[in-house]
Amino acid sequence: MLIKLQPIIALSPVATAATIGIGAVTALGAAAIAMAQVDVKRSLSYSVSAYMGLVFIAVGTGQQQVALTLLFPYAIAMATLLMSVGAVISNNITQDLRQYGGLWSRRPISGLSYLVGAASLVAFPPLGCFWALVQLADNLWQSSPWLVEVVVAVNAMTALSTAREFCLIFGGEAKPMTARSPEVLWAMVLPMTVGAGLALHVPLLLWQWGLIPNFSQLNLGMALALISSTCLGWAVGAYVYLGDRVAKPVRFGPQFLQDLLAYDFYTAKLYRLTIVFVVGIVSQLIYWFDRFIVDGAINLVGLATVFGGQTLKYNVSGQTQFYVLSMMLGTALFLLVLCWPLVSQVFLG
Repeated sequence: MLIKLQPIIALSPVATAATIGIGAVTALGAAAIAMAQVDVKRSLSYSVSAYMGLVFIAVGTGQQQVALTLLFPYAIAMATLLMSVGAVISNNITQDLRQYGGLWSRRPISGLSYLVGAASLVAFPPLGCFWALVQLADNLWQSSPWLVEVVVAVNAMTALSTAREFCLIFGGEAKPMTARSPEVLWAMVLPMTVGAGLALHVPLLLWQWGLIPNFSQLNLGMALALISSTCLGWAVGAYVYLGDRVAKPVRFGPQFLQDLLAYDFYTAKLYRLTIVFVVGIVSQLIYWFDRFIVDGAINLVGLATVFGGQTLKYNVSGQTQFYVLSMMLGTALFLLVLCWPLVSQVFLG
């Protein structure tokens, strides 16, 4: 939908700047949060948000084709990662990365599928996302060089995040939750391996569709920068999380920074203090209006009807002349109300 709306967004410099700003903040923030999550599914979900930020940047800078090209290999890579992680979670019950370890010897198919998905998600040639990220960064270099730094940083942090997850799940020593953890049934292994095979063949599909640039047109400097950021992220992740060289739990920076990332920039708390608070007040006002105004008016009509009925039942005498008198009095009262402005002018004027 965002890509379809790009021609409309391009008409407004404010909308274009807002799209780029939202994309940059989302990409950097989500990539940073993903590195601090202990829930493996939350970590992957924030990597999804980071790549959606890159799509916003591509759309904001008028690169619809690059945005579509990025979505295709990204979706297959992320699906492979989720199937691999889902297979691990299915018989380990927990999603807490701190309770995993030593699954490489027990879950080699899941581990290989995860590696394929992780390599396909970042700028690692010749796999899918590499080509889209290089084109995105190359086009941004001409118009907004600072956004190239955003793309490179997000790629490095995503590589670090995926390396962290792999090392914590498949590396190290087995823990009580993973001591007995065989591969799952073929019904889960088969789609996982098919997804990994599809991720490996994405470059061929992109080549057949003409979405991979010729090597003569490839910006080698940009490609090397992205590849270097990928290798740096993987190297840092492996050094920190594979083995006991760094004390666990790992601490990056001061405590407030870790808490800021671990608690998602306190977005949940801010949401409760803003959106939930306002919606709660509006809901209370609507409840009060409905309870005392709407229901009050309806109850008043009902009570008036009951009172009138209870009063009129005493007029039922069975005498025709009494009914005629009641009708005449009612008609006279009705006419008096209608003619009251005229009567008041005659007698009071």
